[in-house]
Amino acid sequence: MVDFLTSAKDSLVQALPGIAIRIVVLGIIFTFAKPVLNGVLRVTRVALRKNKVEPLLETFTISLTKTIVYIIYLFLVVSTIGIQATSLVTVLGTAGIAVGLALQGSLANLAGGVLILFFKQFKKGDYISNNSGIEGTVDEIHILYTTLNSVDNKRIIVPNGQLANNAIINFSTNSERRVDLIFSVAYDTPKGKAEGVLQEIMDSNPKILHDHANMIKLIKHSASSIDYVFRAWVKKEDYWDVYFECMSEVKRAFDENHIEIPYQKIDIYNKK
Repeated sequence: MVDFLTSAKDSLVQALPGIAIRIVVLGIIFTFAKPVLNGVLRVTRVALRKNKVEPLLETFTISLTKTIVYIIYLFLVVSTIGIQATSLVTVLGTAGIAVGLALQGSLANLAGGVLILFFKQFKKGDYISNNSGIEGTVDEIHILYTTLNSVDNKRIIVPNGQLANNAIINFSTNSERRVDLIFSVAYDTPKGKAEGVLQEIMDSNPKILHDHANMIKLIKHSASSIDYVFRAWVKKEDYWDVYFECMSEVKRAFDENHIEIPYQKIDIYNKK
């Protein structure tokens, strides 16, 4: 028993210098990890901006660089502790199927981010929506997700795979948009009168592009109304201004010209 304790003591004494060195190295790694990471990201960001890359590519590259630096730190820590990097790779390789299944969603998002940047489906500042009902202004793209800002200033985080593999509506790509409105009038309103009032509103709005194929047409005979379609081309930045201005002006003009805006009514007949 005494011999065993003596042997253990001698082994511990011999191992102490190595353990102390590893602790010191780990301390250095953890102390300088943050400054080194910030320095690498700063240099990367300066290089990207010097080459005038797109903002979305910049955020994606910064995110990818940060991930690579973290992986390097992981291998440094593992090596310092005493685990051989080759052994770690072997373990990961042996568990490759399980790791692959666990990370398949992340890998799909990484591939989705690359596809978005390659095909340039949208850029920073574009207003987009997808078929899941998510919409907002593009802010940043990272290796796994894209961030959007909604009109009421909510932060929306969307996986890149969802954006890359689904239909996207980009409202900002084209310089012009068409405002489509439907206005309903009572059946006893003369056709020419309703069209004339709507045409006057369209002609008097300076934000409407009058050299385009704008349209005012009777589109439907509804159950309790006659419906007119009001289609006006505008610059994309004027879309909502024209939309709200026309809605307000039509109500005012209909009131002034005694044009009834009908509502659903039920006629009840009493048979005696």
